[in-house]
Amino acid sequence: MNAPVIDKPGSAVARTAPGRFITFEGGEGAGKSTQMRHLAARLEEAGVRVVATREPGGSPRAEVLRAALLSGKAAGLGAFGEAVLFGAARIDHIDTLIRPALAGGAWVVCDRFA
Repeated sequence: MNAPVIDKPGSAVARTAPGRFITFEGGEGAGKSTQMRHLAARLEEAGVRVVATREPGGSPRAEVLRAALLSGKAAGLGAFGEAVLFGAARIDHIDTLIRPALAGGAWVVCDRFA
């Protein structure tokens, strides 16, 4: 499959290409967020509608769960409980942000997803 040409702002390809999902993976401090911002800016310059997001989080409810997980408040739930919270955050993120954005033709760039 050929990738759409995005080097011409406002090009028909950039406006009509179906949504894409791109993730940046790596350890803490590897530059994922920085690279994601650079790509999002470049795509927007080329006329592509971009939704930038992150995991865990990305939607209002998922951000609440992220805060609980990262603050240590969920530690008392044990590994299984934390996994359930991660799963709940992922489901909400997909249902409220990622899937609608892709269906609308946006390119979603995400800081972590795997």
